[in-house]
Amino acid sequence: MKKNEQRTETGSAIICALCTILIISLIGGNVLLNCTTRYNVTSKQVKGWKEALCAAEAGGDIAYAETRKVVSNSGTEFTGAGWTSSNQANGPWAYTMPNPIGPTDSATGTGSLTATVQVDRFQSIAGNALYRIRSIGTARVFGLRRGGMDDSMTRSGTNFKAGASSRGNGDSLLRKIDFNYDHFKATYGDGDGTNLQQVAVPKDSNGNSIAQVSRRVELISVPAFSVSAAIKTSGSFYGPGASGAVDSFDSKNGKYDQNVAPSSSPHPAFYSDSHDGNIADGSSSFDNQNTGMIYGNVSTYGATLKKQAVKYITGAIDNTVPQVVAPQPRVTPPSDRSYEAQTQTITPPLSNPKVSGQNPDSWENAPWYHYTYLKDVTINPVTVTDPATNKPIARETYINIVVDGTSGTTSIKDSLTINQGANVRIYFTGNVDIQVKNFTNNNQDNLPQPNITPAVVANGTPSTNYSASAHVQFYGVTPPTGVTQTVNLDPNGKPGIEAFWYVPGADFISANGNIDMYGAIVAKTFHANGTTTFHFDKQLATDTKPIDYRIASYIEDVR
Repeated sequence: MKKNEQRTETGSAIICALCTILIISLIGGNVLLNCTTRYNVTSKQVKGWKEALCAAEAGGDIAYAETRKVVSNSGTEFTGAGWTSSNQANGPWAYTMPNPIGPTDSATGTGSLTATVQVDRFQSIAGNALYRIRSIGTARVFGLRRGGMDDSMTRSGTNFKAGASSRGNGDSLLRKIDFNYDHFKATYGDGDGTNLQQVAVPKDSNGNSIAQVSRRVELISVPAFSVSAAIKTSGSFYGPGASGAVDSFDSKNGKYDQNVAPSSSPHPAFYSDSHDGNIADGSSSFDNQNTGMIYGNVSTYGATLKKQAVKYITGAIDNTVPQVVAPQPRVTPPSDRSYEAQTQTITPPLSNPKVSGQNPDSWENAPWYHYTYLKDVTINPVTVTDPATNKPIARETYINIVVDGTSGTTSIKDSLTINQGANVRIYFTGNVDIQVKNFTNNNQDNLPQPNITPAVVANGTPSTNYSASAHVQFYGVTPPTGVTQTVNLDPNGKPGIEAFWYVPGADFISANGNIDMYGAIVAKTFHANGTTTFHFDKQLATDTKPIDYRIASYIEDVR
């Protein structure tokens, strides 16, 4: 009799379980490997990538702050810690961050973020420099020495050499990580395709290369001029008078024509320039109830314009625009200059004996004169011999005057004569009280004109300094708190005055009417009535003294 035999299959189950565990382990290992790689990319490389941009922007901000010193503290720009230059006057200037910032790098014992900057002066506007700022921010890349999912570094393979046609592709191109050499310098040199070189990355104390990532930004810093409207105030605006007007012209395109009405001009060149008499009032107090015409835009900060006023404004109206009028700081001459002898007739020498090799042919070389009270002063240009006629001819001449009387008292009064070719900037601390009949600006708009010989510039060619108003510039030093500064113009029989006024702490008053003003005004308040008219010369937008520098362009060099 046969016994029933029972078969067991437990051995097969073990094999299946082991195979399943093996497959799951392979999947888990592959997931873990990919997670580790991606963690290295996201937590370390991306962190370094973002921090490098922060460092680059920090370097750009430091350099931009230096360009602003050209206006606020001239002579001190590019002289602080970290700045070097082979030519301090003309640049280029280089900056290296003295102390690396960011988290401490255990390999170097310093911060893991650095910035290097180069600043070039590449052009000028009316003698005011423009600067190109190129900033490089570099961050230490921690973690595994991997370049993401794609480690091909050049089109021809994994080897890298100076002057290669590409820095790589895929993730490596995106990350731009430098493990052994600075790829940008080897491919693009200084950014302009010159000075290509293979530069090794820094090494730690053990001689190992420190992986890094760099990002580059470029900024253009340009002068911000004081003129952005015909009349700009931080406080109240009242005017023009019932028979007055505010309009504009461009002295480069022609002298203002009193016989051409802005609203119906048969003169195309004049008409196209006549409707930019913009008013920028930084307060809620705007009063045009006297129905004088404003041929331009009006902006206020919270004003409610009456219907009667609106119909006398030809441009757009915006009542939500705050105006920031920067105070003009007290002005002192540069440290290497001293005041010339005070005299009632200023005629600068062709060359300045106090500064060898300089002559008053630009604002940078302009001599300085000091007065406590300015009255009955005549300002003459340098004269040279005209080779065509062998007769004396005026040369464009630049002069600075500081009127440093007591704040709150009159420091400029009555008679001033500025002869053709003389450019003068007058900085004053007190009040101004001028009878316009005693103020003479003999410069002419849009020379040459018939029967008038234009001034020449230093090389003997005719001047292109078109604006008569730009030749005479007044800068009011903002008075102390509680002290009132006023600029009062009285026509007293002569209606016209051509000048630029930057008096951000002053009340500008022309209350007696019957006066034509040419130029531009920046003031605390403006008050005019009667037949007061104001003609904004658009040339002043670049012919006046800059009050600051601003960033005109910002890009990241993504190569």
